[in-house]
Amino acid sequence: MAATILGLLPLAELFTDVRWLVDVVAAIVVVGGAASAARYWQRPRVWHTWFGLALLVPWLTLRFASAHAFAGFVPTGATLTDVSHLMNQVRDTTSNGVAPVPTDRAITFVLAAIAGLVFGFVDLVAVVGRRPALAGVPLLVVFTVSGAVPRHPVSWVWFAAAAAGLLLLLSVDARDDVHEWGRLIPRAGEARPSAALGVSGPRIAAIAVLIAILVPLLVPSRPRNLLANAFHNGSGGDSSQGGGFGAGGVSLDPFANLKGELQSTKPVTLFTVTVSQPTATPYYLRANVLSNYTDTGWRADAHGLREDIGTTMFSTVPPDSPQSTTDFTAALTIDALADNPPVFARPVAVTGVDSATSWSQSDQLLIGTKVHKGEHFTEDVQQPNPTITDLSDAPAQTPSEVDQFILVPASIPRQVVDLVQQLTRTKSTAYAKARALSDFFTQPANGFVYSLQTKSGDSGSDLVDFLNNRAGFCQQYAAAMGIMLRLAGIPSRVVLGYTHPAPDAHGKFVVTTNNAHAWVEAYFAGLGWIPFDPTPISAAAGAATTNLAWAPHPVATGGSGPDVPSRARSTARSGPSSSAAADQSPGSGSAATSRHVSWSLVGVLIGVLAAAGLSVTPAAVRWRRRHERLRAARRGDPDPLWTELSDTAQDLGYVWSPARSPRQVVSWLAPDVDGPSVRALQTLALAVEQSRYRAAGGERISLALVAELRTVESQLRSRRSRATRIRSRLLPASLGWRIRPRRRGKRAGPAKTPSRPSNGLVP
Repeated sequence: MAATILGLLPLAELFTDVRWLVDVVAAIVVVGGAASAARYWQRPRVWHTWFGLALLVPWLTLRFASAHAFAGFVPTGATLTDVSHLMNQVRDTTSNGVAPVPTDRAITFVLAAIAGLVFGFVDLVAVVGRRPALAGVPLLVVFTVSGAVPRHPVSWVWFAAAAAGLLLLLSVDARDDVHEWGRLIPRAGEARPSAALGVSGPRIAAIAVLIAILVPLLVPSRPRNLLANAFHNGSGGDSSQGGGFGAGGVSLDPFANLKGELQSTKPVTLFTVTVSQPTATPYYLRANVLSNYTDTGWRADAHGLREDIGTTMFSTVPPDSPQSTTDFTAALTIDALADNPPVFARPVAVTGVDSATSWSQSDQLLIGTKVHKGEHFTEDVQQPNPTITDLSDAPAQTPSEVDQFILVPASIPRQVVDLVQQLTRTKSTAYAKARALSDFFTQPANGFVYSLQTKSGDSGSDLVDFLNNRAGFCQQYAAAMGIMLRLAGIPSRVVLGYTHPAPDAHGKFVVTTNNAHAWVEAYFAGLGWIPFDPTPISAAAGAATTNLAWAPHPVATGGSGPDVPSRARSTARSGPSSSAAADQSPGSGSAATSRHVSWSLVGVLIGVLAAAGLSVTPAAVRWRRRHERLRAARRGDPDPLWTELSDTAQDLGYVWSPARSPRQVVSWLAPDVDGPSVRALQTLALAVEQSRYRAAGGERISLALVAELRTVESQLRSRRSRATRIRSRLLPASLGWRIRPRRRGKRAGPAKTPSRPSNGLVP
């Protein structure tokens, strides 16, 4: 139980708190305690584990789904409905959330259930099957997932805990093995038996774990996580895969699936919007805000103060008062979206959303619920439409509420700081600085292009590599400009949401997975948060429909340019739903199943390959031993052949006694083999005796002994069933896969001497 708990601790990398650990430990105690109680009077059996797992069901019911359960802990049909609701919540979190996520009742339920099942597997393999090394496989899977999902290395603290759990499993089994040899006799000068053994084991373990922790700190390297790349459709920590910018080269976590969906060839319709004023120019729809920037990249915060949707006046923190707005009403119908309700900037009224929805005053988001297929709601919007004069005249002094949006870690590369100073040195206002940074990315003369195939660099920072190579897609542009705005003293944050094509004659447009996007918002005193889109999308048709007057993108006159992805160009001609922005960045908030299918298939493939590798490992080790022995025998030494005969007999289910002499083995084994095999066995035994007991200088052993060994082995195998022969190949007992003698009762009595079988080998 302790080993399993330690092995599950790395899951803390996936969550923002550790409240789930209490229920996880309780689930393990329920299963393990029940199994231990059942084993008090008899040796471990499989049904003991199943008994513990059966008790896990009423405990989970009592803890998480007691509302409709009989007596509070016996599941009923209504309980299954409650569990289904919990699983739907977990699915929404895993589909739309980005690790680390806060734990809720649904996630804790799943973690507790998984913990019980993992412990059941460990118990079956380590205690019942006596294979503690294999019992560490699920703990290794947990550790791998803990690093692959959030795409950053697991903390050394959790690594040490997981390593201690595995070592604990191995040490307990090793102690049992030592005890089977009987009472240990102390050597001269030792205070107690096995003193050296008791000290050496922990010492070796501690040194090994310490080396594993310290070596990565001393070896200069850039983080690589190939399994994380597989989980995230190839968009891992390498900047060449489209990652974002943590100061240490760690990828931009909130965009884990952008690249995977961008490569999807079949867009999925998320929702439809109908604008009451077809001539209005609505900007992008907002779904999430990433306001916290640390060494590991951009992350969502707690969304600040919230107001109930039924009573909110849609106020903002800090208050803003845009001098010029574009007013319209938008009706949204959800198709396949499963995310926060998308919202245009500065709504003044929202009707039709779930009553549990709340308004975030600081992030200007509708949060607390997930939209679902068929949902219909409307938004009355007063979209800020500031003039360049309004932005230029904005006071330099910003409210204290936005001080957090200017924080940057001290580890920002000096090259980036110098670049920001160079671009803004001659600018006197916040708007002039923001415009200079925006133009740096969007002006064609600066060479930035839209590309999924970016180049890695050797600077040690993904941000520096991106600024040097000047190729990437929306997540990189938004992340980079957000950082640079803060370095220029301008509060900034990254926004996730959806672009859209221009409304048709009826004010209607469709938003698909291809429309998910990321951009930047900069704060200007009195005006509030103003969007900037640094991604170079100007060359595609329709880009001007969402072009910002205060941060325009140059419009190319020669058709599609090099900064437009090939898929954007092909879909831009397909109809009125296409736009440059629509085709540039599929997003992280959709409910499309393609990304889940892709990484799920990768996960299944990895699991199959791992299982196949585990299954052939014993056979491979056994083959290698046999190959080395036969090679040694061909050089004139028959002893390896005798050892190989011993292992073959054990693999086939015989108990070979090393105390028997070669002649005794011949006489005891003779009844189990035919005439030619007996002669081959006699020849082999004689050669072994001569090699062991003759004086040096005897004749060399004939190479024909290898053939004699094969003759005896073939005869032994022919006496066994096909299942036994297959098991001897895949799970050779000579490697330690032996069946231990069964013991009944609390203590094993003295072993009885078995009657001597006719062949001297006990099957």
